[in-house]
Amino acid sequence: MDQKDQQQRLAELISLSLFRTFQATAFLIILLLGSNLLPAQPTSFIRFIGVGYLLGALLMYLAAKTSSWRLTRLVLAGAALDLVVATIALHYFGGPQSGAGLMLLISIAMSALLLPPRLAAAIATAAALASIAEASYSLFVQGDSDRNWAQSFSFSMSLLVVTALIYWLGVRTQESRALAERRGQDLLSLAEVNELIIQRMRTGVLVVDLNGEVERYNESAWYLLGMPSPRERNLSRFARPLQVRLREWLINNQHDPAPLTVLSGVPAVIPRMTKIGSDEHVRVLMFLEDESQLSRRAEELTLTSLGRLSASIAHEVRNPLGAISNAAQLLEESTDLPELDRQLVNIINGQCKRMNGIVENVLQLSRRERSRPEDVLLQAWVEQFVVEFKQSMSAGQEQIRVWVERPTLRALVDPSQLTQACWNLLRNALAYGQQPGQKPEVMIRIRQNGSEPGAIVEIIDRGPGIPAKLQASLFQPFFTTRADGTGLGLYICKELLEANQASVEYVSVPAGGSCFRVLLQAPTPIGMKS
Repeated sequence: MDQKDQQQRLAELISLSLFRTFQATAFLIILLLGSNLLPAQPTSFIRFIGVGYLLGALLMYLAAKTSSWRLTRLVLAGAALDLVVATIALHYFGGPQSGAGLMLLISIAMSALLLPPRLAAAIATAAALASIAEASYSLFVQGDSDRNWAQSFSFSMSLLVVTALIYWLGVRTQESRALAERRGQDLLSLAEVNELIIQRMRTGVLVVDLNGEVERYNESAWYLLGMPSPRERNLSRFARPLQVRLREWLINNQHDPAPLTVLSGVPAVIPRMTKIGSDEHVRVLMFLEDESQLSRRAEELTLTSLGRLSASIAHEVRNPLGAISNAAQLLEESTDLPELDRQLVNIINGQCKRMNGIVENVLQLSRRERSRPEDVLLQAWVEQFVVEFKQSMSAGQEQIRVWVERPTLRALVDPSQLTQACWNLLRNALAYGQQPGQKPEVMIRIRQNGSEPGAIVEIIDRGPGIPAKLQASLFQPFFTTRADGTGLGLYICKELLEANQASVEYVSVPAGGSCFRVLLQAPTPIGMKS
């Protein structure tokens, strides 16, 4: 039983105790003053019982108010008090026909609502047996010929039936109340979820009446309206152009697709409106679309379509490019080729290789597989990475150094995509990161990301560095400073790492050189480690 149910049952017990107190008070008043209402003259003993019943009822009420006893004990004690007093009243006033049995019937039935099934049945059975026992004693022991044993038996059976019925109704009521509470909680949770969704929507949403009085709006609408004061509620005061657009829509019932500038310095919006509510309480639901976001979405769709088109073109270019390259190679093998023509053939071969590199990079972007992140031990990964790189490269391989801050550093990343990204970075560092007349010197440094979760992989060279005016364009597609470059290497690195929730950035080295820093995610979130 949870705390809410406990409090509900305690409130019901207090009500039962209060009813018992009123019942005891009325019983005592009748005993003291209303002898004409009773079938027999009350004796001093029965008056004493009435006083004791009132004191006991008051004690039960105080105990229920102060919660000094456990709930079940209080209910059982009150039921026992009612049972004793009602049995004595039945005996002295002539059985159930005297009306004293109603005291027992109401109290036992109400007590059954607060007790478990077995205890409720036990109390009802005890009351029925007490009624039968009292009738049998009066009839067979005292010889009271006026007592009707069959009537007492019927009253006892009615105690059981009424108690069972009241208990069943109480159970059904509790189930209905619990169901209503669950439904209410579900509706409340659903309302909270809807409110949160609306508040977090990028589209501005606000509800206004026909006069332009704002009733509700979400965070996006508040921002798109220029962040007005919460006390400002009329559109004509802080968003006059939107108020004009609303009046035009109410008159013409047609949306104006033209962007609307509400305030200077605030993005232009495209309002959409619809009526909600009944005829007597009509409201207007307004949606404010940020024009810049719509433009970005259109741009993203355009870029996606262009990417597919570029992949298709690149695939179609491969066949004629291969034919040109093969023809140039066959022409180069000719022994009668003049030197000037041989130079032209070399130019054709070089440009074919460059074009083939661009085609391969474009196709690689178009068929890039989805990342499959793993828990990677970075020291083992970098050792294998350097070995494979040295085996495939012929120059500058002796100048690659590795430094790992801690052997236990791990990251959540697709190892094959991390290898591919770092392969391009390391190849660029060896190709461009050297001073004139010196061999390239590159360090791969792996360290903890400060106090943040995750790790950092840095590829550092000792070359001349990259000018500041070019750094902002490094990761843009087709940006290159070399005549034979494709401009896709760093762009592919960025795309591969972003697919793994990682990132790459360029950092200038104060002593000279360049540093490409890869920030990797931790294998498990903070607080989730066992």
